[in-house]
Parts: sequence; structure tokens; C-alpha cells
Amino acid sequence: MKTQFFQTNMAKKLTFILSFACICLTTSCTKMLSGETFTIQSKGITYRCEVIVSHQNYVRITPVTGSDAVTGAVTLPSTVKYDGHSFIVSQVGANAFSNYTGITSVTLPATISIIETSAFRNCQALTNVNVPTSISVIGDSAFANCSQLQSFQFVTSLSSLGQACFRGCSSLASVNLPPTITAIPSDAFYGCSSITSLQLPSTILQIGDRAFAYCSSLGDIYFDRSVQTIGDSVFMGCNAVQELTCLTATPPACSASTFGTIPVDIPVTVMNSSLTNYQYAIGWNRFTNYIGTY
Repeated sequence: MKTQFFQTNMAKKLTFILSFACICLTTSCTKMLSGETFTIQSKGITYRCEVIVSHQNYVRITPVTGSDAVTGAVTLPSTVKYDGHSFIVSQVGANAFSNYTGITSVTLPATISIIETSAFRNCQALTNVNVPTSISVIGDSAFANCSQLQSFQFVTSLSSLGQACFRGCSSLASVNLPPTITAIPSDAFYGCSSITSLQLPSTILQIGDRAFAYCSSLGDIYFDRSVQTIGDSVFMGCNAVQELTCLTATPPACSASTFGTIPVDIPVTVMNSSLTNYQYAIGWNRFTNYIGTY
């Protein structure tokens, strides 16, 4: 048994070593350590590239060229070269393009998986983002106050949204979240005043405080059977809501401020078996026009 165990472990170690060697031969693994940086140029923009993990060829990218000199369409590189090595651009750094007010569109390469905190915050001329299917994380305030951003493709690889990620995107017309998202963080779509309807995927369990506050064009809201918690003031300032549907058997936990200034007499559709529970639940008990459905 000991001999077999030893042989099995040696085989596993050999497989790992060979796999790592293959990766290094293919990509020419760098000797640079995590946090080390270098600069490159791509399409007229100078970028600082930071190694993410020691001896691995993945970098986060941040422009060095000043915001006044970067206007119009921006296309980020998928790979960069330095000191004889090729590096894969996998992250857009924190505050990378923050306050680059002349940018009108951004094309992200298929290698990008993370858009870090405030990466495109206050890009007030930005109207379009070409989003690859590789994106998994959008950080806090990543697109906050991009007031001209008209649409955003929420790809199915997306698993995490940061707080206030689209706060103040007043031209954003729709939000179609993929089933890979389970929570909507606080202030995520605060002030997105062009959104007219809201239908969340059945995977959503939690909605954070003020997530849809002041979405003043929001006309109808649909919750599937999964929502468990809806935070404070989520719908504050949503005065245009005309209809609300919630198919969760147990009323999602709310506060008295959850539904803010939504008119109390709009039709609220819930399951027949849950009608009484909704009428007496905190937050839900403000509504006066309940409709039962099967």
C-alpha cells in the first residue's frame, strides 16, 4: 500500500511539473515578481503594466498618458511584450480611466476577466463598451457617473458586481442580468433614470440598499421566486412604478423604507397562498391593492 501511495503521489507531482513546464515553454514564464511594473505603448496610449502573480505572465493595465490626450474610441491590447516575454492583459486596474472625459467608446479584449474599482468612473462621454464573454468581476463604482452610457451587455460569465458599479448612469436604458448573478450590491443602479422595467433572473437572492433608488422612469418590477432580502430604500424616488409582481412564497425581508415613494395603490401581484402574509409583512404592508395569482 505504501509503495502504491508513493507512486500515485509521485505521478501527481510529475504531472504538475510537466504541466507547469509546458506553460512556461509556451508563454516563456517571466522572472518578474508580483507588483513589478513596466510601461508599453499601444495605439498611441502609454500604459503601466503590473504583474499580478509572481513568475506568471498576467498583468493589470493602467494608462499613463493623461486624460486630456485620450479621446474617442479606445481599444485595450490583449497582450503586451516586455524584455523578451509576452504578457496577457487580464485586468483593468483601479481608477485606470477614471475622469477620462473624452473617451466615447471602449473595446475590451477577450483576455480581460476583471474590471477593478472605479476603472471607468466619470467617463461622461462614454456611450458604448464592447464587453467580452470573459468578464467575471465588475468592481465598485467601475462605471459610476458614465452619464452617456446607453447600454451594457451583462455577459453570462459575470459572477460579481461591485457597489455603485453603475450609479449615475442616467442614459442606461435596460438591465438584463445573467443567471450567474446572485446578489445586487448597494447603490448598483442608483440614479439610472432611463431604466423603464426591471425583471431579475431567478438566481437573485439579495438586493442591497438603494440598489435602484431614483430610477425615476421605472414602470414595472418583477421578482421571481428566489429573492429573500430587499434592502433599505431600494426603490426610493421610483415614483413612476405602475405595477409590482413578486412570486416568492414567503415575503422577502424588507424595511419600512424599501419601497420608498412607490405609490401605495399600484397593483401588487403575489401567489394566492401568500396573500395574507404579504399584507402584514413589514414593508409590503404599505400597499393597498393586492392581486392573487396561481
